[in-house]
Amino acid sequence: MDIGWLESFLALAEHESFTRAAAAQHISQPAFSRRIRALELWFGGALVDRSTFPVALTPAGAKVRASAIQTMAGLGAIREEIRGRQRTPRGAVRIAATHTLATTFFPAWWARFGDQRAVPCSLLPADTLDGYDMLLHGGCDLLLAYADPAGPPAVPDTEAEWLAVATDRLAPYSSVTAGQVDFTLPGTASDPVPVVLHGQGAFLGRVTDRLLAGHDLHLSPIVQSDLTSALASLVYAGMGVGWLPDDLAAPGVAAGTLRQVGGASLSAELEIRLYRARRERMPRRVATVWHSAAGLAEKSAYPAAHGCVATYARPSRSW
Repeated sequence: MDIGWLESFLALAEHESFTRAAAAQHISQPAFSRRIRALELWFGGALVDRSTFPVALTPAGAKVRASAIQTMAGLGAIREEIRGRQRTPRGAVRIAATHTLATTFFPAWWARFGDQRAVPCSLLPADTLDGYDMLLHGGCDLLLAYADPAGPPAVPDTEAEWLAVATDRLAPYSSVTAGQVDFTLPGTASDPVPVVLHGQGAFLGRVTDRLLAGHDLHLSPIVQSDLTSALASLVYAGMGVGWLPDDLAAPGVAAGTLRQVGGASLSAELEIRLYRARRERMPRRVATVWHSAAGLAEKSAYPAAHGCVATYARPSRSW
């Protein structure tokens, strides 16, 4: 067994394409395919259904993926401990958070709990899909993630429940020069608007796709990234319009360097949800955080616990 095989397999499960997964790992597609084949030979069965597009995991592949996530997380933690760089507090509640929320929302939200020494925390940044996998397969205790109330839900309500702990909004923003926006929507066929966009597999990319559907916009994509903070930096730098959460754009709006463009139909209300897996027993420290979060949500007039469901389809873009 080669750990690289598992890394490649998880990349394939994420990107659902041999070409995209190989590119993400910066290796040639033939070399990538050999890794997947070697892993299948090691397990003694097909892990990937190559007859579909996008490619899908076989039932055996789904089992391997769940185990691989735990294996890689566990080995990574041991490596960091051995190297002396891990300083995880004893008994810490493991909270996974999408990258944007880990930097823009989590610090102030966690500070509202009072004395953090009573319940230490280990913050685990992740993309949305990996966060759901971590939650359902024991890689974290709680998950903070964006949700689109108007879109498909996230995980089966038999497996997880959630609290809405805050709201945000996804909207198109442009840089501002001398008091004027640098770009406006909808653009024209002869002068399309440059845009920076999330990848189609990213959660905010799917929300953006929903917003763009049915609009007669003339856009010219110039950069694509699943890292929202990178897209925000590009918008600040005047590269084009980008769909950003309001919380991330707020400093630029306050400073007069960013401004929303486009009408209300091009923006979407989002919820920030705290998820937990439905297990027979919730550890005391996890229960403390969960009930404290529910109390804060009630004071802020957000709903209490809910069930949630979802499937993920990757929409195609046409400009």
